[in-house]
Amino acid sequence: ALVIGTIIGGLMGYFSGIVDIIGMRLVEIFEAIPTLFLLLSFVAFFGRSIYMMMVIIGITAWSGYARYVRAEFLKLRQQDFVQAAIASGLPLRSILFRHMLPNGLAPLLVATSFGVASAILAEATLSFLGLGLVDDPSWGQLLNQAVQSSTFNWWLAVFPGGAIFMTVFAYNLLGESLRDAVDPHTSRGMQS
Repeated sequence: ALVIGTIIGGLMGYFSGIVDIIGMRLVEIFEAIPTLFLLLSFVAFFGRSIYMMMVIIGITAWSGYARYVRAEFLKLRQQDFVQAAIASGLPLRSILFRHMLPNGLAPLLVATSFGVASAILAEATLSFLGLGLVDDPSWGQLLNQAVQSSTFNWWLAVFPGGAIFMTVFAYNLLGESLRDAVDPHTSRGMQS
C-alpha cells in the first residue's frame, strides 16, 4: 500500500492537471470500497488466508498514502531545489524520489504507522467474528472466546484487548516520534 500510494501520489502531485484529476478520481473510487466488507466477502468465497488478507488490505489502503504524498508534492514542486533539479535536466525518477520524497516524508511516516495499526485492527475484527485464521493464534480469537460462554469471562477479554490496545498505541507513538525526528520544523519543541 505504501509503495503504490507513494508512486501514484507522487505522480499526481508533480504533474497536476489531467494526471491529478484522473488520479484523484481513482483515489476516490478506492476510498469508497469498505475494506472490512471486502475482507468478509473474500473470506466467504475464497477461504481464510493471511496472504489474501494482506493483499486486500494493501490494495484498499494505498489511497490514503497517495493523498498525503500528493499534498506534499504539490507543496514541494514550487520549491527552489525542485526547480533547480528540473533545470539541470535530472530524470523524473530522480526528481520525484531522490529530491522530493525525502523532504515530504514526515506525514507519510505518521500515515504508515496508522495504516499498520488499522491492519492489526482489521485482522483482529475478522478473527473476533470467527472469519480469521483457524490454525494460527489471534487476539481477536481470544476476545471471541471471552464472550462465547454463557457468562462473560473478563480475564479472557482484558489481556488480548489490552494487547491490541497497547500494540496500536505503540505504532501510533512510533509514527509521531518518527515524524518529530525526520521533520524538525513540526516538532513539539519548536512549537512552544
